[in-house]
Amino acid sequence: MSYKKTDDLRNIVIVGGGGVGLHLARALSPKINSSTHHIVLIDPRPYRIVLPAALRLVTSDIDNLQETAFVPFDKLFVNGNGTTIEAKVTSINKSDSKGGSVTLDNGEVVTFEYLVLASGSIWEGPLSFPDKKEDVLPFINGIRKQLEVAKDIVIAGGGSVGIEFAGEIKDIYPNKTVTIVHGGDHLLNDVYPSKFRTFAEQNVAKRGIKLVLNEYIDDIPTGSFTSIKTRSGKTIQADAVFKTRGGRPRTEFIKTLAPDALTDGGRVKVRPTLQLASFDDIFAGGDILDVEEEKQLAKAFSHVKILTANILASISNKPLKAYKGSTEMILITNGKGGGIAYFGVLWGLVFGDWFARMLKSKDLMVPIARKAAGY
Repeated sequence: MSYKKTDDLRNIVIVGGGGVGLHLARALSPKINSSTHHIVLIDPRPYRIVLPAALRLVTSDIDNLQETAFVPFDKLFVNGNGTTIEAKVTSINKSDSKGGSVTLDNGEVVTFEYLVLASGSIWEGPLSFPDKKEDVLPFINGIRKQLEVAKDIVIAGGGSVGIEFAGEIKDIYPNKTVTIVHGGDHLLNDVYPSKFRTFAEQNVAKRGIKLVLNEYIDDIPTGSFTSIKTRSGKTIQADAVFKTRGGRPRTEFIKTLAPDALTDGGRVKVRPTLQLASFDDIFAGGDILDVEEEKQLAKAFSHVKILTANILASISNKPLKAYKGSTEMILITNGKGGGIAYFGVLWGLVFGDWFARMLKSKDLMVPIARKAAGY
């Protein structure tokens, strides 16, 4: 559905159709007054890529995820109360009073009464999907081919992405050498207790995945190669290397709103209401927030709950709610058969293969993501 300007309707513009943007559009569409307001979702693609499924998707064609992990926006809006635009936002133009407009890379200008920034992360390696939809399948096939011909695979980064990618590779290619190189003295980061990080290492090692800790890979050779060197000079046998470090906030366009809207690290400064520090009519959610918590999809649902309530409250001139953070938890797959989980409650609850398999490893939450978009 293409955007058509309607002078009599006020737009709630959502930038980004990922975990926050999609769920927010779905939650708002049956609740706003369609005679006064209209939702506009802007994303470079006409679908959401379900990131929990992406690492299995780029590893092989198992489960035909290329048919299910791309979730179109065409059934997203309840009662049809919304529009999607396939484009990128290049600038934000704030009016002196309420509202403003966003300019798109196709030259179009879309006005808003309320704006929600949910543009997500820029990823490296196997999650660095191109913006243009026609480039996405070639990208996927390229990584699959790299994995197919490689003998010694190195994964640079031992966070959740690196661990999950290693597990997916071992499912399809159990006899290939897979090595995770990580800069810390344990996998993951120190948000999680050492007992869980040690448990993660044991879960990975039982698959035959090698670990090289307290090391960094700064440069990846081009062309054909048979080994790489770490920062300290250690040589590791490798003919394919994939970067799996954490994502960076996709917020460059937000600098056009105000130079001080972002931190030095590129995250969006927000109040507890998830409104931008200097703008009552602009909200933000997801990975781009300057909030002390791990950046992960699980947080999106808490953000969406607050964003939905506060946009509706703002329209009705009612008090807004504060976001009080979320319990730290993580669920990491290790192929289809297992994984690990941590919940930061009580003394810190740790679960293994059976739990990960039951909740995530088998279907990677694709059915849940599709249902959230109306499928």
